[in-house]
Amino acid sequence: MKTVTFDDEQLAVNALIRKLRQIDPDGIHEGFVRLADFMDYADNNNIDIAFIDIDLGGSINGLELVKHLHEKFGDMNIIIYTGHSDPDYKAAALDLFVSGYIVKPVSKEELINAIAHTRRPINELRAQCFGYFEVFWGAQPVKFERRDSKEILAYLIDKRGAEVSEEELRYLVFKEGDDGEEKRNYVRNIIYDIRKTLGRYGVPKELILNSKGSYCINKALIHCDLFDFLEGKNVRTARLKQYMEQYPWAEAVRSHLFDQ
Repeated sequence: MKTVTFDDEQLAVNALIRKLRQIDPDGIHEGFVRLADFMDYADNNNIDIAFIDIDLGGSINGLELVKHLHEKFGDMNIIIYTGHSDPDYKAAALDLFVSGYIVKPVSKEELINAIAHTRRPINELRAQCFGYFEVFWGAQPVKFERRDSKEILAYLIDKRGAEVSEEELRYLVFKEGDDGEEKRNYVRNIIYDIRKTLGRYGVPKELILNSKGSYCINKALIHCDLFDFLEGKNVRTARLKQYMEQYPWAEAVRSHLFDQ
């Protein structure tokens, strides 16, 4: 989950971000006290929830900002985070179709409840490994420009955070051991393509980590049914005992998952 907090008091920003990180330690939670910095972040990031104070110290009224954000970004999840418990303030905010209204100091339980009842579903990057491999942003399948991009991402996810050498990825793509600068550049371009494609959805490039010619998936930035299954969670799609069916190299993993 990606959130942004805007308040004219840095202590209030810090307090909310601490609670958000307790609730969602793998999420991205930023906060600002300057309107220009907040708007710059909103312009360049796909935000799941914006937490906004009503009294912003004169730079702009929080309710005016809510109107502006809805006009500019459409149906954004906005939760008013304020010290005003006056019902008139709350009524005015709800008339603007905000997703919630919470009063400082907010408890972790109140915050969880507000997040659970946002108006717009919170999207996340999700990988489906059982059945045919697919990558989703929310309910929408991610479309890669190159077929090899999707397969290399599947391969990295299959390795569950273990490093994979550039040589191994070249063999995966070209099915031969011959090396060459053109093939090395192709694999690097595929990694770039994956990062660029997912970056359009706000996914950090750190989804794929690289070090000394090796690459690995950052498991904290993707929700995956395989990871859930290996943690002992009940994954209904695993009952058919199918795994990344479009990739021949996945057969050995499939056997290990279901036949042992």
